[in-house]
Amino acid sequence: MSNYITELTLPVSGMSCAACASSVESMLKSQDGILQAEVNYATASVRVRFNPMQIGLHDMQTALKQIGYDLVAEEEGGEDAFAGLEEARRRVLKQRLISAAVFSTPVFVLSMIWHHPGAALQWLLLGLSLPVIFYSGAGFYLSAFRLAKHLKTNMDTLVALGTGAAFVLSVINTVAPELMTGSGITGYVYYESAVVIITLILLGRYLEERSRSKASAAIRSLMDLSPATALRIAGGSRREVPVAMLMPGDTVLVRPGSVVPVDGIITSGNSWIEESMMSGEPVPVFKGEGDPVLAGTLNTNGALEIRTLKSGKDTALAGIIRMVNEAQNSKPPVQQLVDRISAVFVPVVILLSILTFAAWAWIIPAHTLAHAIVTSISVLIIACPCALGLATPTALIAAIGRGASAGILFREAAAIETAGRIDTLVIDKTGTLTKGRPSVMKVHIASGEDPERIRHIFASVAGYSDHPLSAAVSKSLTAEGLKLPEVTNFSNIPGKGITANCEGTDWVAGSPEFIRSSGADPQPEEVGVIKQAEADGSSLVVLAGNGKIKAIAILTDPLREDAVQAVQALHDRGISIHMLTGDHESSAARVAAKTGIKHYVAGASPEDKAEYVSRLKEDGHLVAVAGDGINDTIALARADAGIAMGGGTDASREAASITLTGHRLMQVTEAIILSAKSDRIIKQNLWWAFGYNVLAIPVAAGLLFPFTELLLNPMIASAAMAFSSVSVVLNSLRLRSVKLS
Repeated sequence: MSNYITELTLPVSGMSCAACASSVESMLKSQDGILQAEVNYATASVRVRFNPMQIGLHDMQTALKQIGYDLVAEEEGGEDAFAGLEEARRRVLKQRLISAAVFSTPVFVLSMIWHHPGAALQWLLLGLSLPVIFYSGAGFYLSAFRLAKHLKTNMDTLVALGTGAAFVLSVINTVAPELMTGSGITGYVYYESAVVIITLILLGRYLEERSRSKASAAIRSLMDLSPATALRIAGGSRREVPVAMLMPGDTVLVRPGSVVPVDGIITSGNSWIEESMMSGEPVPVFKGEGDPVLAGTLNTNGALEIRTLKSGKDTALAGIIRMVNEAQNSKPPVQQLVDRISAVFVPVVILLSILTFAAWAWIIPAHTLAHAIVTSISVLIIACPCALGLATPTALIAAIGRGASAGILFREAAAIETAGRIDTLVIDKTGTLTKGRPSVMKVHIASGEDPERIRHIFASVAGYSDHPLSAAVSKSLTAEGLKLPEVTNFSNIPGKGITANCEGTDWVAGSPEFIRSSGADPQPEEVGVIKQAEADGSSLVVLAGNGKIKAIAILTDPLREDAVQAVQALHDRGISIHMLTGDHESSAARVAAKTGIKHYVAGASPEDKAEYVSRLKEDGHLVAVAGDGINDTIALARADAGIAMGGGTDASREAASITLTGHRLMQVTEAIILSAKSDRIIKQNLWWAFGYNVLAIPVAAGLLFPFTELLLNPMIASAAMAFSSVSVVLNSLRLRSVKLS
């Protein structure tokens, strides 16, 4: 049966607090066939693993509707349907808030003017309170009732109990005051507490909804990058079609100022492409025929014809959106602890409220029943778990969105918690500290030769080879518009070099060893050039003809432009850097010296890298690994935080918990800085949420009354509760504009 296991992430509509998320989660987990359910309150979604042979989506929807929530399936419109439901819910919330404010304001004002209203005024207050209780606050009571039938609770339970108790007692004292006064209980009414509490909680939820939606703005902005339509060229005509209709091989026209709709290759035209939204690199990149482009990037100034390679859900942009979504719906270890606390929080608060009532009503009988009612209601209202539930996910959403805008993609939330705490970075050389592609630094021409003629022949002969070093030589020596001499009798000797005839002469190009084996002995001058280049860790392509060396191309894998800056920034943060490379000693030493890295190992195999990471972890270090190749995948997977460089292999990206979409090494530093600041914000939020409840509940229970003879008014309690949730969200939103340098 395990072969049938399916995993889906679906929107959940109707959640209004962290306890709601706990209720949804526990209800789903109680269903046969569901193996795992993780609800994210901040993103209003659930990731569920289930066996479709035992349970279907309709069954899950039915189960959640019993407790007042909606699970939105893909066939019902997916995200669009969910957005519609949430928009309708916000609209109703706003209407109920306005109604509550209109009717509760006169109740509050009249109650403040007349502390002990007469019978006529009490009836007026009752009439004004009815719309607030039975319309604006109806959702609280219905939700609490549905949950109670399944022995579950959430924040609505606290609100319903608190305001319901205040309202029922007030109605009794209005309709039949003799029932209370006859028992020696003062006939106070608490209409203002009941209606103002509902109004303030509705206001808090409305503000929270607006703030929470801002935290997810980054993912929505990513979705908006891809255009809905494209100009397809077929049969000599252009036609605007939905991007979803485009297939690999289709050609599209992208006008200046338009967004590229597909991943593809430029077949005609050239332009500067703004890729910052995908790579995090601020400078536009010039691209022409044969260059790749990605969906979501901006064509700034030239018309381009692009052959489609991937479109729709297969593009790199779609992959980024999926990765961001998965990260937002995953939970770090700290959130799992918070979820366990939130699950028992409401029942504990109800028990504390009952104990508070008992203490004032029976243990301290010198005070009136009014004290017991006020304090027990205040405890119910002020102990809102919303701030606790929002503390981690809102910070994670903001951090993941900020990272996505800078080309930093977190595959899982745990990476944010871990990466900011690392003290050691193991980093690959080729493709990570360096650009990963050879570049010609210098071409030595033998004495007595015509430099221009030899360069042209070298470019022409090397251009026939598909070896990266030969391709780099040909590209470096070929001027724009230059017509190269014709090559015949080309032959490739794999792993060694090439032979060809050009201008009537047989030529040999390749490594120094291959050139020697072909019978061409270097002169003392060329021997010195070769020895010096090899000592520097450079690569060589040598051209020989008629038994003599004619030219030597010296190539190196240049450092990334920001390599030195990034290494220094990491050192400034107290992070120890270890460079591991499969390259030879001289090349490793050169890169280490230029970047200021003290610890390095050359000739390291993939297994060596992984073992090195394990030893560092055994020594008590928290280790991150940054790499881009298949040879880095074991180490990336074994690290506490794996960082895959932009342009790396699919294998390295799959093994890493963080993926960089750009080509700047500073993104490694930025990812660590963002993680550290996110972790700090999460801790601030949790300290505030826990501290708020630890301090607020005793105050609400009347702990300060013996010293001040003042009790916390339930209205003040509800305002404080709303403020706590909004303050946590606003603190998290600071991550949206945090500096990463």
